Order: sequence, then C-alpha cells, then structure tokens
Amino acid sequence: MLLYSHDSWGLGHLRRSLSIAEAIAEYFSESNVLVVTGSPCATQFELPDRCDVLKLPAVSKDLGGEYIPRTLAGGLAETIELRSRLITESYKAFDPHAIIVDHQLTGLKDEALTMLQLASAAGKHLIYGMRDVLDSPGVVESAWDNNQHRWALEHAFDQICVYGAAEVFDPRRQYGVLDGLQDKVVFTGYITPPLNTVQRQAIPSIRKNVVVTMGGGQDGEERIEQYLDALASSEVHWNSHIITGPLMDRIAVRRFKRRILKQGWVDRVRITRFYADMMNLLQNADAVVSMAGYNSCAEILKAGIPAVLMPRVHPRKEQLIRARRFSDLGLARCVTSQEPHILRQELTGALDCKPDLSRLPDLSGRESVCDVIDSLLQATRDRQTAFTGPTRAAVE
Repeated sequence: MLLYSHDSWGLGHLRRSLSIAEAIAEYFSESNVLVVTGSPCATQFELPDRCDVLKLPAVSKDLGGEYIPRTLAGGLAETIELRSRLITESYKAFDPHAIIVDHQLTGLKDEALTMLQLASAAGKHLIYGMRDVLDSPGVVESAWDNNQHRWALEHAFDQICVYGAAEVFDPRRQYGVLDGLQDKVVFTGYITPPLNTVQRQAIPSIRKNVVVTMGGGQDGEERIEQYLDALASSEVHWNSHIITGPLMDRIAVRRFKRRILKQGWVDRVRITRFYADMMNLLQNADAVVSMAGYNSCAEILKAGIPAVLMPRVHPRKEQLIRARRFSDLGLARCVTSQEPHILRQELTGALDCKPDLSRLPDLSGRESVCDVIDSLLQATRDRQTAFTGPTRAAVE
C-alpha cells in the first residue's frame, strides 16, 4: 500500500497517514506500507510495523497562504518538479496494490497526477481520503473546477472516503462537485488512534489538569498568548501543560517560558514543544484547549474530555466550520473572540461540565478504511477467479 500526503502546514496529514498505515499493517498481516510525505517532521514519529516513510522536499506557506519552498533555494516550480519525480519513481519501484491520496486530489500543484495516471492505467485501486471538512463550499468548488480534478474524481478514484460522519458535516450536500458521485462516497467515521490500555498516570493532585495544544504550532502563538493572558487575569485552580507544536518559532517558545518564569507559574504551567503520545496526555487531562484541526478534534472525541476549540479562521475556514459544528452538536465549545476573559469563561465552564458521550459520532475510521481496501481487493480476486475458473475447469 502506498499512502501519499502533501503535508505543507502542520502535522495533520502525516499523523493521519501514519494512523491508517498502522491499521493496515494490523489488518493485512503480510502488507508493506510506504508513506510518501512532504512533512518536515516525518522522522519524529514512531513508525508502525512494516511501514516506512519517503520524505519529499518540504514546502510551506507564506503569510498570504501561498505555497513556497520551505528549505531549498529556488522557486516553487522547481521544488514541485522534484517532488513529482520522486513520487512517480517511488510508485514505480514500490508497485503497490492500492494507493490512498490524502486531501489533495492530484497532489500539491498536480505533483501526484502522473502517478495517478500510471496507476489508473495499470488497474491499481485508488482511494481518495478526505477529512470531514475541506473548506467553505465556494473555495472547494473553485479549487476542484478543472479537468485534472474532475478526471480524478470521476474516473481515477474507486472510492472517496470521508474521514468523518454525515451528521457532523456532509460534503455530498455542501460540495456540488460531488453531485453524481454519491455511490463512490463512503463515510468511514473519524480516524482516531486506539486508546492506551495502560496509561501513564499523572501524580495525583487536587488541582485539575488542562492540556493546551496548538497542533503543528506554526500559527499558534497568538492563541498561547491569549491563554497566558487568561491565566494572568486572576487566580486559577488548575495546572496547565502547553504543547506548542514542533513547528512553532523557537524564539516565541522561549518568550513564553520566560513569561511563565516571571509570573511564578513554574509549578503549575509546563510548556513543551512536542509530545508524541498525545492520546495518553488527553486521557489524563480534565479539559483541553486546542485549535480545531482534524486530528486534534478526533483525538479529543476519542478521549471524551471537555474541550474549548480556538479555530484558525484564515486563510481557510475549515477549522471554523468544524468548531462551530462541534459546538452546535454539544461536542465542544468554540471561542473565536480574542478576549482572554471569554476564553477563561469558556474553559471554566468546560471544567465544570462533562461532555455527553452519547452524542459522539462514529470513531472507527481506521477499521473502516481497511474494510474499504479489503472490499476492493476482494472484488479483484473475485473477477480473477471468474475469469480463470472456466479455463481451469476445461483443462481438468
């Protein structure tokens, strides 16, 4: 199996791909999985059994949301060309039975288009995996309104796996480009890591514990500043563990640490850049303050703890839409105000109110994706049996 994700901003696509890769390795006992990713953090996570990572040259976004090379000199076109050739050659060499493309239909700037064309012509099984919310309907319609994307949706992909639940957000109704493709769409449920059966319990404390997480951390500085301002407004009765994200500017992280030291909060506010086992951290928390990225929200649902979401609102509306839908369904609280007292008020309310777990959407996405792959492979086996069966009978 080959899993491709372009990964330019944050950690979401990579973490989702690795979670699916782990499930595939468990479901198919003799499978090998290659994750092709552009994430600059590709080597910071423990890899599942029989899985390896091919890291592409990284890209990022400028302040206007436009893609730029992250480290290599030169223009974006040269970096995309290099990435495209690496993707194509890795496909040829690995020769997978199935390919899952995450988020970008034909890859970043069509960098995976050649691979898809070759794989489609060879009869490979192609799956498009999309998170519950991509962006506002108008943005998605505009982005997908071209020949390459229409070909991919209508002809290349065998299945369109929505990593979510229709009651939270239904892209079939929101994105008109999916009209006529409903038979391909499968709601898998949210992709969530398994719960830790053996938890590393924190030292017992009469104070509650709040986790603050900014995902990859590239655009989380203002939210952490707002959280620290909320703590400073008056005495608080909880401990905080802030995970800035490995991509947050190191100067900003040092500034936050100095403020914590200056305020005398060292005994009750901890700050780290990266925490590999977020699921365990959440399971031992009483509440979480988080951005509203897909993986963060999925893990919050899995942990079943109260949450205050501080969504990104530009350049994409994805997090804002998700946070508001979660709020409407009583799954989390949504804060878009930059006022510290509003955040503190919502967090205090979250700590005093347990979530209604009966409202949780389907969280079995990992298993469902494997079922989709198995169905496609079985259909191929059935066709091969039907084709070779009569010939074998005649020989006998």
